[in-house]
Amino acid sequence: MKFFLLAVLLVGCNIMAATAQSDKIVDNRAIDTLDLKKYVGLWYEIARFDHPFERGLVGVTTEYTIKPDGSIEVIGRGYQDSLRGEKKEIVGHVHIPDTTRPGVLKVTFFLIFNTDYHILEVEKDYSAALIGSSQCDHLWIVSRTPKLPSKKLDDLMQRAQRRGYDTTALIFVPHGQEQIREELTKL
Repeated sequence: MKFFLLAVLLVGCNIMAATAQSDKIVDNRAIDTLDLKKYVGLWYEIARFDHPFERGLVGVTTEYTIKPDGSIEVIGRGYQDSLRGEKKEIVGHVHIPDTTRPGVLKVTFFLIFNTDYHILEVEKDYSAALIGSSQCDHLWIVSRTPKLPSKKLDDLMQRAQRRGYDTTALIFVPHGQEQIREELTKL
């Protein structure tokens, strides 16, 4: 039942995003080349736009795995409100619908919900990336490490701004010791 409710919520969010109007032009074109073998693996969510399906999640990671049959699985994990909170996990299946546009990924959750992810920018060494979608209200900054050097983070934020994204709306996602320090200051 929990999974069904989550699926309904995700479908509803996708419909709302698809019907949302924006007077701002955003360049959400995906990269032209992608080395899938370098892209798969564990990514830490550094920052994101707010979405109902991730609201309150901290310690968020996404892990892509190429299965023996060649299919790609993605597992999103996070904790509700604190690293001691309830662990949330969602499993999806990834495919690249158009090989001439390898930076556009389609992800299917629960066999019924499909969403797209546009890899907007990726570092040459695949250490960090800027992710969007066909909707201008989706943006993520991800990294192979739980924290990005401030210079690298600033660079990715500037690239997002040049594409027309409002980076002031980003929510920065706590991980590890940073989360614990934040919780201790609230006591």
